[in-house]
Amino acid sequence: MARTNEGIIGRTLDRIGPRLLVRGAFLLYFVYVSVRLLMFRAWALGEGPFVSRPEAVAGLLPIGSYMSFFLWIKTGFFDPVIPAGIVIIIGAIATSILFKRGFCGWICPVGTVWEGAAWFGRKVLKRDNFRLPRRVDLTLRGARYVFAAILMVWLAAVSVQEAQWFQTLPYYATVDAKMLILFGAPIYLMVIGIAFVSMMLLGNVWCRYLCPLGGVYGACGVVSPCTVVRDADVCIECGKCAKVCHAAVPVDTLRSVRAPECDGCQDCVRVCPAEGALTARAFGRFRFPWWVWPLGVVALWLGIYFVALATGYWQTHLPVETFRQFMQMKGL
Repeated sequence: MARTNEGIIGRTLDRIGPRLLVRGAFLLYFVYVSVRLLMFRAWALGEGPFVSRPEAVAGLLPIGSYMSFFLWIKTGFFDPVIPAGIVIIIGAIATSILFKRGFCGWICPVGTVWEGAAWFGRKVLKRDNFRLPRRVDLTLRGARYVFAAILMVWLAAVSVQEAQWFQTLPYYATVDAKMLILFGAPIYLMVIGIAFVSMMLLGNVWCRYLCPLGGVYGACGVVSPCTVVRDADVCIECGKCAKVCHAAVPVDTLRSVRAPECDGCQDCVRVCPAEGALTARAFGRFRFPWWVWPLGVVALWLGIYFVALATGYWQTHLPVETFRQFMQMKGL
């Protein structure tokens, strides 16, 4: 009986894949801190007991966080209101530079929901997600990178005075909780439901065509020292690597996977039947097991988090009573 259970568990884990398991763990944590933030908001409004304010929900505020990030780059001034936003950006950039969009591939909770929808569609509908014609696909991907560049230039161009003023607004200090409330509104739940069904049919179009931050991290990933390398002499040209690639990278025709869409999922390496044909490598030379890749992403991410926590750059410096006053303001 124990062996039967082990077989069922093993097949289930293999069917789900390590990436959804790792990303699922980060998603569950994000749901947990989101609930904690709503409980903190309830306390602020006099509707519940005190709960300490979690900081990780700052990931929902990319515009304000990037504005603070560029302010820090220009002046060395670290946002005292939502400093976790800058830390999350540093972690996302670092994991993307070292492990090819490692943040997108193994951590991002938003991407996990949409990738889960695409995976669910493939498993339930028993069909591959629809892929657009190559020319349309290239046009839409190119537009995302252009938009990402424009957005980053605009945020970097915000003056020091304007960025510091924005950080003093009650809106900035409370917008994370407001966004969580907004996502629970019927109209937004309907939009999320439609998006989920659409991505079951079409695949993860959000991460591929729409997310501007994915464009930023994809550009960072191009210079990554870690990549997947194909040995043409060993490759049997079965095409399984290209078929399993959710980013639609033609792995079976490449010498080294440098495509910005690659997020280091390692699915191609895992399904390859020819030993040594596809390998994860650093600097194109140093070979390592595929599982070292996600381990490196998670270790780097947690390392940055713990350093920020230990040095006082994760927790807000704003008193809880100030948050309480801000959340009780009408119109916020």
